[in-house]
Amino acid sequence: MLKTLFTIFFTLNILFVSSWGQSESNGKPTAVIGVMAFRSKVDTLKEWQPLADYLSAKISTHHFSIRPLTYSEFNEAAASDELDFMFTNPEHYIYLSAKYEASRMATLIRANIGGKELTQFGGVIIARSDRKDIQNLNDLRGKNIAAVDELSLGGYLAQRVLLQENGIDITKESEIQFTDMPHDKVVYIVESGSADAGFIRTGVLEKMVKEGKIDRKDFKIIHQMGKFSQVISTVLYPEWPFASSKKTNRHLANKVAVALLNLPYGSEITKTAGYYGWNIPLSYEEIRMMMQTLRIKPYDTVPPFSLSDVIQRYAFYIILVLSAVIALLIYFTTNMRRLANRLRFKSESLENQITVVQEHEKSLRRAAGVFHNSREGIVITDPNKIIIEVNEAFCELTGYRREESIGQKPLILRSGKHEKEFYDQLDEAINVGKSWRGEIWNKKKNGELYAEFLRIDAVRGNNGEVENYIGIFSDITEHKQRQEQLHHMANYDPLTNLPNRHLFMTLAEQILSFSKRKNSKAVVSFLDLDGFKNVNDMHGHDVGDNVLRQVSHRLEKELRQSDAIARIGGDEFVIIFCDINSVNDVQPLFERILKALKEPFVVNEHLMTIGVSIGAAFYPDHGEEIEILVRHADAAMYHSKENGRNQVTYFDQEKMGRDVL
Repeated sequence: MLKTLFTIFFTLNILFVSSWGQSESNGKPTAVIGVMAFRSKVDTLKEWQPLADYLSAKISTHHFSIRPLTYSEFNEAAASDELDFMFTNPEHYIYLSAKYEASRMATLIRANIGGKELTQFGGVIIARSDRKDIQNLNDLRGKNIAAVDELSLGGYLAQRVLLQENGIDITKESEIQFTDMPHDKVVYIVESGSADAGFIRTGVLEKMVKEGKIDRKDFKIIHQMGKFSQVISTVLYPEWPFASSKKTNRHLANKVAVALLNLPYGSEITKTAGYYGWNIPLSYEEIRMMMQTLRIKPYDTVPPFSLSDVIQRYAFYIILVLSAVIALLIYFTTNMRRLANRLRFKSESLENQITVVQEHEKSLRRAAGVFHNSREGIVITDPNKIIIEVNEAFCELTGYRREESIGQKPLILRSGKHEKEFYDQLDEAINVGKSWRGEIWNKKKNGELYAEFLRIDAVRGNNGEVENYIGIFSDITEHKQRQEQLHHMANYDPLTNLPNRHLFMTLAEQILSFSKRKNSKAVVSFLDLDGFKNVNDMHGHDVGDNVLRQVSHRLEKELRQSDAIARIGGDEFVIIFCDINSVNDVQPLFERILKALKEPFVVNEHLMTIGVSIGAAFYPDHGEEIEILVRHADAAMYHSKENGRNQVTYFDQEKMGRDVL
């Protein structure tokens, strides 16, 4: 009872302080920060209010407030444009980015119970200690499992991927009960025996033990993994991102990003929420690919493939041709109307009138043949934008039958990907008598989204009033996907799927800019494989390519989220390490790389061993431009080869300066 009264008192106190803060903001606009409440809303508000106070003090133009939200509340607030900034877990950020164009600004550096900084987190599988029938992953088959939400990375997705990799599909073989936030609910449900096992994110169990809410001895960890400061059952993923919404002013977003990155590590502000500070935004591409593989919203639909490559390639020209045909149809219709008006006021013979009308009817039939046989979708509406006619191509492309479409508005095709302002500008263009043309995302009857190139024209009568609207469109989804593929080909190595030199230089420039702002060092390293030529000569290039892919995979596993790697030649790689202050910081990373590449490679039952010679140059000690740092690292690499190979050499200006001239 006392604890409940304290909680109510604390909540009212926070609300009073927040309200008082707003009243004292001298009319400044309030920037709302939506925070995912993976604990209780009271705890969430208490933990993150100091950050809002810090931003309000740093940015004098705005007052900042914290709004704790569950998943459903978060999505509703984002859909209603109620949030200026969003702080949530990675997979939910991917959803918000695709759905509402959220843009990440910084990545959280969390602190564990002991105060150690953490830039990654994972999932934990728990069960009661007295459950002898649950010892490993296979024991979860057929069990009742409590989880937070189907979009929760630490509270569901990470565990689902782990079980799927071990041949267990919990969506079919187990019964899942979703509790929604906070994660504490899952722990209490497992403790009470209402569920056989539970999925929670790392750090929750330790924090509840520290707060005296549970006894650690009452729980055991299923599939526990080591090499992490908290109990964990899955692989690690980057920590929570801080993002701005689509509506947020760009200048305000830049100020907030600078304020977050300048927040001192381990300050009193961060200790309240149990984190360490903020880092530059990390990559969440791996999580997006995982969500696409699992068909998780918003990637739960399959892109359509409906038109041939030739049609896609010449879609723009086909639109122009069909526009001319429609213009011809409009011309014939207008001329026929004018002719009918003239005939009413002239005393021509009925026979001549019939002859003229018949000729125009033939023209209309020809135009109608073009309309119905066109490969492009065509829709005609009345002045109130009610559909009065569609052609066969419209039905094929949208999935709506003619009788289903007539009487409806084109609103039935809206995808939800465009804001209201987009449609307002479209309506304004056609209402003032102009044509509108451009790319737009629409939705088929079966729910599939597709991109189309659309032209809309208004047909006006003699009095200038709109009589009809005519829209002509072509499916260009496959064309846009090909553009994305071309972008990937231009920036990534096709053999290893690592960034190529072009993309690496862009990433490296960003890392050096961050290091300059943070006043820290970075290390550029040049790697050349030892003995790789012998692999190609003895076993052939197919085996050599296989070895290069294995080398790339091993290198990626040894890197941190903030590092960048690229393949720039046959057996040459470059890596840039961020946030390095001395040789002592980077030497363990190089030793792990040397050790990883010493392990034998197996291809087609052939066992082969290679090594690697590494050269390294420090920023800004050995140069402030990435091109210079790469050349210095290359020179140091050649000294590694001359000194026996399979080692690391750091650039020395006096000894190696002439080598790069």
